[in-house]
Amino acid sequence: GADRHCLFTQIVRTYKTSELQEIVKTFRQEPGEGVLHWLVRVWDNAGQTVLLLRYELQQLGVMAQDAQVRAEMANPPNPKGANGQEEESPSLYRWLMGAVDTAYPSAGELEAQVGPWKTIAEGVQALRQLGMAWAVSMGGMDGPDDMPVTKFTKAALLRTAPDELKPSLLAVVMAADGRVGELAATLMQLETALAGARPKAVRAAKGQRNQGQAGQGVERGELRVPRRVLWFDLLQAGVPREETDRKPTANLYKRWMQLPASKRSTGPERERTVEPNKPAEPSASLAEWQLPRPY
Repeated sequence: GADRHCLFTQIVRTYKTSELQEIVKTFRQEPGEGVLHWLVRVWDNAGQTVLLLRYELQQLGVMAQDAQVRAEMANPPNPKGANGQEEESPSLYRWLMGAVDTAYPSAGELEAQVGPWKTIAEGVQALRQLGMAWAVSMGGMDGPDDMPVTKFTKAALLRTAPDELKPSLLAVVMAADGRVGELAATLMQLETALAGARPKAVRAAKGQRNQGQAGQGVERGELRVPRRVLWFDLLQAGVPREETDRKPTANLYKRWMQLPASKRSTGPERERTVEPNKPAEPSASLAEWQLPRPY
């Protein structure tokens, strides 16, 4: 009956202190890392699957380097679901999106944080950050790749582009009328055409953080395949978008490794090199962190 329903909705699993510390370690904003870059990384690392009660989120303020966001995390507004009701245990991603939205209520103010870039690969990251700015302003329920490409997004992307790439970018960007993820895929095709070669797996410089790439859980210095390459190759191979969007990087990697070598951007000659260093699977504790949804 009603009493039983009420009982179930109140039974939620809370985190141990050690687990909260692990969440901070996994998702903290790095010194000098912009808010939008941070949010994209939280999204790519499946921060939308880590469900938190309000008082737990309040203990995680240390993960934010941005003083305004950290202040909002101390007294965060409860994110609302699609039905307009406050969620009991929103995801870390939703909590952070709400805190950023309160700290930076203007999408334009967030967009201004996206600085100049030099390569198309960096341009794709800039584009996704611009998409994230709009995701924040639209309630924070979706990721950056699902945001529409607006005229403001186009203007900001072209404004921050290097002069030598603007002639190549202009027609592609101005013709875009879909979503950020689709334009990102188009830009990657342009990168391939301009470079005369398909994207390669990237080796992170030892001791340096390789920002914006897939498999952030992999130790520094290991060979990794950028998430954007995994995503693009899967789409090109005919995998439906609903099976790639919002999925953890480790899941995308598994699907990617099942593709024929000819369908993978790293090429057959890199297959054995990439395999031993695939992105780390989410730890068991991360899976356990997910709180049960109310019945």
